[in-house]
Amino acid sequence: MNKQELTELMQATAQDAVVYAAEEHQVLLDFSLDSLVKVDEILSELYLRQQEQRHADDLLFTLCNVFGAYTGEVFIHHVGGEWYHDESTPDAPYICVRYNGKEFPFASLVYHQIAKTPNASLRNYVEQAMTNAMQ
Repeated sequence: MNKQELTELMQATAQDAVVYAAEEHQVLLDFSLDSLVKVDEILSELYLRQQEQRHADDLLFTLCNVFGAYTGEVFIHHVGGEWYHDESTPDAPYICVRYNGKEFPFASLVYHQIAKTPNASLRNYVEQAMTNAMQ
């Protein structure tokens, strides 16, 4: 997959997060930094559901990817950067945003927030990442 295809895929995946948030949570996501507070609220709700009944692996994978893509697109819109598919470890490839020599694995953060650390905040992480990216 070339850079353009990866970018288009991640933009489409971010739009899936917008649709999911609207349909399943009645939340409007607009790619603003403030919209990440709404994403945090959705992820907190998903964490609670996870505690009641474990999400199917494919659903959890999809949720992590769509909200990771959304968060990455917010970052790219406000700071810059590009999507990068790291395949250096064939058994564990991942997609992240690269900017100014740094990598930001947003889907991984979403996973931790849904599955393990509900008090984490994508909004706070993105604020810190923005600060770090500018150094």
